[in-house]
Amino acid sequence: MKRFIAIVLLVLGLFIGSNVGGVYAATTQDVSLTLSNGGVYYGEVQYGKPHGKGTATWGKYKTYTGEWKYGKRSGKGELITSDPQTETPQVIYEGTWANDKQNGQGTLREYFKFSKYSEEYDRATAHRGTFKDGQPVSGYTVIRDLSLDTELVFRYMNDNVMVAFGLADSNDLNVPLKAENMSLFASVNFKKESGFLMQYTEEQKNVYQYGTYKKGPNGGTRLFNGTMELFDPYNDKISIGSVKKAKIISFKVVNTSEELPKYRERIIKKKLYLLDPYMSNFKKLYNQL
Repeated sequence: MKRFIAIVLLVLGLFIGSNVGGVYAATTQDVSLTLSNGGVYYGEVQYGKPHGKGTATWGKYKTYTGEWKYGKRSGKGELITSDPQTETPQVIYEGTWANDKQNGQGTLREYFKFSKYSEEYDRATAHRGTFKDGQPVSGYTVIRDLSLDTELVFRYMNDNVMVAFGLADSNDLNVPLKAENMSLFASVNFKKESGFLMQYTEEQKNVYQYGTYKKGPNGGTRLFNGTMELFDPYNDKISIGSVKKAKIISFKVVNTSEELPKYRERIIKKKLYLLDPYMSNFKKLYNQL
């Protein structure tokens, strides 16, 4: 009798176990689902939700292919949006996801058209580094904008440092960097709260500022205490401002015997070595645009 009961329990256990497995375990075959946000999913499923590897599409222009966990994008994946009717006709993100957002290491590329009649992209950006809740928080950024005097801008930023430089012509990237070709050069050490910025503005004036820097309210940087020099290459005069707590507290104009473009180039040449650790990654990212 005991043996009979044991056999019955074993049979019931096998039956119930196989039934539960058939309903709740991940399927071995890919299936199609309609997602709550309107997307259509095809791939591995568990508990009636995307789980494993699969692809979701939202209309004609948005596709995610990669890993999922309990119905949310999680793990490695690629998101592509491509809508020719918008200002950003193509956006591509490749990297890690968590909780349905870009989180972790990845590369984001965005392409812009300011006019629907443009034959090529007017602006393209690429960022490779760390993302948090869909936003880049550290790493390398490259911007190519054909509508600006500064065609290329390169920036690296993390919690400790920010380094950036700009070129008026993309061809200048293929030769050793020259001070006369740079329209922007900045380096800030957030730990030491020190740094400098040299910029050649659209008004044909040079700005050189140096001293103590702090992060601004929107994630940018600002001169907090230091000196700001503004000089016009046509007048051989330098306007010098003293900055305290992000405000100019004094201002004077001085003459200079040195040609101002030469003065600017001399300053930059002394600091070009600061870019050496970053140039290889800048060029790699630029080549992905």
